[in-house]
Parts: sequence; structure tokens; C-alpha cells
Amino acid sequence: MTVGISSSGSSNRPKTHDVDISPAHYLQLILHRKWILITIFVSVSVVTALIAQRLPNIYTSETVILVDPQKVPESYVKATVTGDVRNRLGTLSQQILSATRLQKIIESLNLYQKERKDNMVREDIQALMRGDINVSMVTGGGAQGDLQAFKISYSSRDPRLAARVASELASLFIDENLKARERQATDTTDFLQHTLEETRKELERQEAQLRDFRLKHLGEMPEHQVANLTVLGQLQASQQREGEALSRAEQQRSYLQTMISATTPVVDMDSGDDSESRPGTAASPAKSQAPAARGAGTNASLADDRARLALLLSRYTDKYPEIQKLRQQIQEREAKEKLNAPAPVETAANPDVPVPPAPSARKKQVLVPMNSSNPVIISQIKGVEEEIAKHKEEQQRLNRLIGSYQAKLEAIPVREQQIAELVRDYEMNKTHYGQLLDKQLSAETASQLELRQKGETFKVLDPAQVPGRPAKPNRLLIDLAGSLAGLLLGVLVVLGSEMAGQTISCADHIPLWNGNQVLEIIPVILTEADRRRRRKQVIMAAASGVAATLTVGAVLFIHYR
Repeated sequence: MTVGISSSGSSNRPKTHDVDISPAHYLQLILHRKWILITIFVSVSVVTALIAQRLPNIYTSETVILVDPQKVPESYVKATVTGDVRNRLGTLSQQILSATRLQKIIESLNLYQKERKDNMVREDIQALMRGDINVSMVTGGGAQGDLQAFKISYSSRDPRLAARVASELASLFIDENLKARERQATDTTDFLQHTLEETRKELERQEAQLRDFRLKHLGEMPEHQVANLTVLGQLQASQQREGEALSRAEQQRSYLQTMISATTPVVDMDSGDDSESRPGTAASPAKSQAPAARGAGTNASLADDRARLALLLSRYTDKYPEIQKLRQQIQEREAKEKLNAPAPVETAANPDVPVPPAPSARKKQVLVPMNSSNPVIISQIKGVEEEIAKHKEEQQRLNRLIGSYQAKLEAIPVREQQIAELVRDYEMNKTHYGQLLDKQLSAETASQLELRQKGETFKVLDPAQVPGRPAKPNRLLIDLAGSLAGLLLGVLVVLGSEMAGQTISCADHIPLWNGNQVLEIIPVILTEADRRRRRKQVIMAAASGVAATLTVGAVLFIHYR
């Protein structure tokens, strides 16, 4: 188009950005400079497609490992290996992805040959491999999100090598999990066994201490109180009986001693034929033997009764019927003896002058100590004294025993407190020992469960396969990103030239440029040469578009082939 300008003149030329311009103006500007935009767009798209095409293919192989729960219900066998599977999986990942393990895998499978040939540092190669390995978790659909499986993937330029490395990593995870569970179960069993052995020794020491204490203080334990009281009662009863027996023996001794010291008349018989013709002489032997014989028989019978009474008193109490009967019989005989005793003989003033006996008496009576030389009474007194000594000795023994049992009864409260402390510690240790024994048996069962692989295990659910297409680079995404970047770059270039104020793209810019007013706008008159030039431009633009389209199509075809 042609623009007519009036020459009003102005020396100041304002910039185009000093005036507000509508969005339609920018659209016209883009259409006016569409060839620049198209050129930049196509160039950037083609370059991006070529770069994406030259990028190496990276293949990713993955394997899915199932977390298989324990085969035996936990109500029967409780596993010693507890804890969250996520934490254990994190620990296994750190162990397997350690520098030592990765270096072994790199050397055994001959990985990263180019990097090793380029003398890359070993730590950088290990970091590179660690970046190519990915471990992701597969949670369940429940509310708690329980871990049911996890994936292990490895990326490499060689698809077969990627599958081998993924399978190797899966095997390492499974083996390390089994070893870790077995090691933890075995360590738990060993720890419990060691603790159980120490507790058993301590329990045996406490048992020996308790046994020694009971033996040292035998009879002073609280459980012996009833028996001690019973024995003490029996000893006191025995002491009372011994006292009564001692009293009876002493009475018997006194009685026998009284019998020895007592006096009784003894008949002294005179012999001679002139007893009848002379006064003061006794009767003839034939006539005087009868009264003497009767007196001697009575005295002998009374002495026998008294000896028998003494013998019975040494064995029985005063209430014994035979003793009472003998005492009554002795009293009757003594009374009868007193009644039959003759009157005392009166002596003359001169004792040397014999006094003739009474006419009615033909015998002489003399008072002599009774039984002063009776061996039976003397032997009985000796026996009673020996019996008294035995009773006294028995009383002393009983007193010692009574004192001993009373001391034991007095010591029972002290021993009860001491034994309570020992028993409390012993019972606590015994309970602890029982609990440890149950845990140790449970741990041994759980250890056998792990050794037989009946516990929680990892199983390969989906083995690693050789990938058929590369996982990256995503060439389509790269091409789209390059095309979008080329379009944005072209728009920025076009708009940048407008913002710089170096061009006049419409009639409204003329007054802003030189201050002249636009009188009229004359449309462009195309000549034949102009039409041929425009046709060439259209053909070139179409060819550029077709070339860009073919390039993008070729890239997509190669990518998805």
C-alpha cells in the first residue's frame, strides 16, 4: 500500500511503545512477519527432531516381587521378625545398593564398558548405576495401604542386559530378605538362650541361698510355728509329769527314811526252867514262844505292806486303788498293834536291881530301831534316789528343750521377714525365668519357621522380560517440546522487533515516527513480477511446511516402529 504524508515536520520521534497498541495490531504484526515466525519454528523443530533422533535408546526392564505373608497363622507361631515391610525394604535397598554390592554387579555383568574405558571414577560409575535402578512400592487398595508388592527396574542401552540386571537385583532382594530374617530369628534365639542361662544360674544361686537359710534356721520358719507350739506343749506336759513323778519319788524317799528312823518293841525271849518258881523270870520256852511268834508275825506282815506300798508309790499316784487299800490296811494294823501292846515295865529306883516281871508276863520287851539294818528298805531308798536323779536330769533336759523351742518361736517373726525377702526375689526370678523359657521356645519355633522358609518371603510375581521398545527418550514429547519452543521463539523475535521501535508496520505508526499526518492509504498494486515473486514465496513456504511435516512424521515413525 502507499501512504500519503503531509509535511508538518517534527524533530521528536516517539517510540512505538509510548502509545497503547491493541491486540489486533500484534496479530497483524505476526501475520505481517509470518515468514520469520515460520522459519524460526521450522528450524527449531527440525533441529530438535534431529537431536532427539540421535539420542540413544534406553531400555527399562522391571520385575514385580510379591510380599508373601507367613504360611503358619500367628495364633500358632508368632514370628520374631516384626516391623513394617517398608522399613525392612528400605534397609534392604541400602544394603543392596551399597558401593560394594554394586561394584560386584558391575564387574560380574561387565556393565558400563564405555565409561570404564574412559577411565571414569569408580564412585561416579556406581552413582550412575544407582540412578539407573529404581525401586517402587505397590500398595494395596485397603485404607491402611498395606504393602503387597514392589517393583525393581533397571535401565540400560542393551535390552537383554537390562533384563539380566533386573533379575539379578530381584534375586539379591529375595536372598537378602531370607538371610536377614534368618539372622534376626537366630540372633533373637541366641539372645534369649544366653539370657535364660544367666537367669537359670541366678535362680540356682537363690535356691541354694534359700536352702542354706532354711537349714541354718531349721525350726524357725513360719511354717514350723504350729509344729513348734505342739512340741512345746508336749514338752511342757512332759515337764509337768516329770515334776509330779519327782514329787512322788521324794515323798516315797521321805516315807522310807521315816520307816528307817521309826522304833518298835521287839520281844527278847528268856529261857530257863525256874521261870515259874522265881519271880522276875520268864515262863518256860514252850509257854512263851507263842506270844513272841505272834508279835514277830504281825511286825513282818506290817513291814511287808509298807515295802509294797513304797514300791507301788514309785510307780503309781496316790489315787491308785491298791495304794489306798494298802494304806488303809497299814493303818488298821498299826491301830491293832497299839491295842495289843503290853504296858511299860516300871523299873526300880536302882536300875541295877532287877525287877521281877509281872506275874502275868513271861517275856521282856525292848525298844530298838526298826529296820535299821533292813537291806530291802535300804535298796528301795537307793532306787528311789536314783529315780529322783533321773527325774531331775530329765527335767533339766526338758527345760533346755523348752528354752530352745521358745527361742525358735521368738525368732519366727524375724525369720519370716528375712525369708519373705528371699522368697520374693526367688519368685520374681522364677517368674522371669518361666517367661524367658516360653519366649525362648517360641523363638526356636519361629527360627525353624524361618529356616524352612514358612515365614514372610519375597516371591517373583512378574519376572524381568527383555523390553521390545525403549523407555526413553520420548522423542514425540521432545519434538512437541521443540516445536513449541520454536513457535514461542518466533513470536518473541517478531514482538521483540516491534517493541524495539525500529519498524513501521501500519499507518498509525507514521505520526509517531515523524509527526506527519496520513492523508490517504493507497492499496498495493501488484505487477506481474510481484505476482511471480509472491508465488515463489508461497511455494517456498509450502515446501518448508511439507518438509517440517515430513520430518516430524519420519521421527514419529522411527520412534514407534
